[in-house]
Amino acid sequence: MTMEGVEDDPDVRSGLDWLVSSTGDVGGFWERMECAQQTYRDCTKTPQNRGRDPELESLGPDVVGAFFAQAKSLLDDRSSYDFALASRVAPWVGQLGRVSAELDRIPGAVERAVRMLEKRTEPPDSTMFELVMAGNYASAGFGAEFIEEKKGGRKTPDLRITTSFLPTPIFLEFKRLRPGQYEIAERRRQKVLFRHVAALIDARQLSVSMDVTYTRALADIPDGYLADHLAQALASPIITLGSYPWRDEFGFGEVRGTDLGAVRQDIATNGPLYFGTKLARLLSGRVVRENGYNMAAAADPDERDPRYVESIRYGSVITWQCIAPAAIERKARYVKSKLAEADEQLAEHGFGMAHFALDAELHCQSSDLRRERNLEALRHFQPKSRLLAFAVHYLVPRISEAHAWLVDETVDHFSINGVADATRKIFTDSVSLSNDLPAWKQDLPLPEP
Repeated sequence: MTMEGVEDDPDVRSGLDWLVSSTGDVGGFWERMECAQQTYRDCTKTPQNRGRDPELESLGPDVVGAFFAQAKSLLDDRSSYDFALASRVAPWVGQLGRVSAELDRIPGAVERAVRMLEKRTEPPDSTMFELVMAGNYASAGFGAEFIEEKKGGRKTPDLRITTSFLPTPIFLEFKRLRPGQYEIAERRRQKVLFRHVAALIDARQLSVSMDVTYTRALADIPDGYLADHLAQALASPIITLGSYPWRDEFGFGEVRGTDLGAVRQDIATNGPLYFGTKLARLLSGRVVRENGYNMAAAADPDERDPRYVESIRYGSVITWQCIAPAAIERKARYVKSKLAEADEQLAEHGFGMAHFALDAELHCQSSDLRRERNLEALRHFQPKSRLLAFAVHYLVPRISEAHAWLVDETVDHFSINGVADATRKIFTDSVSLSNDLPAWKQDLPLPEP
């Protein structure tokens, strides 16, 4: 059966082709991705997973295969293409494709890619960051060479770069910061809070929108916090006026009704609707963040693809964020510790630079606070190595209703001596916007209704 993809992206195709050629096992790599595509379809069609954005780690033991399968699905299989995962995968594979010719000339690049592909259970984010940035520096005219670590020895920098206008090489370290244990625990805790309110929503078949900002760490929030506020809103005459606001020792928020009419109109106009962020937007009337919403609904799945719904009986959306100072501090501390690690790795080498990449949350006050904490910590950092400069790349993977995939990037640059340049973007073909807003405050135009 011939499968239809989402779009024919030549850079993504080039990136996959380079990885395939690196393995020396063309058939084996494609088979891994095809197996991961089938695992995705099997996972998302089960009733308990319907309407839930899966994590790569939940799609079987081959996390690496699941990662690159999303890039393959963009090209050839809509049924296994995930809108929430795509913007975490396609931009990286596409950028890899843009610099693949340079990577062929960088000693150690192929070997690093092969090791990445062999480690099936280890997310490939960090190695992809290293490969892409090495290719970017090579594209900018630098000589580049990966530094091999000796087994049992101290960790070394990732890359050595040279150029005719510098008398000595520069050593680079790249750190791809995935969500730390605190962030993972925070999201899990939110799922517990959501389960309690979802039980009330389902029992009474409610269509409500709740927006909550926690001012205490989620570990301190009572299990029934959201459910209790929803019950109070339903019993209050204020809700008849359109909204029920609250503020207490744990946070503040608001309860409103949802717009089922907008959902039904979209289905009538455009056909079955993906059970994800667009459905949440139509119900709540506001853009939702991928990791900042939960949804409970009774809907009839489309028989061709159970991820889509062809009718809805009720639907509720809970959007959330946490601005507790202790929580922000715990998450910001992660960046500072990684900088200390990079500084130690550079200490026994020559002049160095470091790049850090981390995800930020869209339209989230906590993203502002976290950046402030990061800036404060990093400005006062005293390197032990001959660190010249470092850059922090904030990335916002977007679920766009007008694009197959999208990621916004903001770079904060820190120069130790005032001259070194570590501001190079990860995604070199990205368009710079004329405003000064960070990535997480950029609005996307919605498609015409």
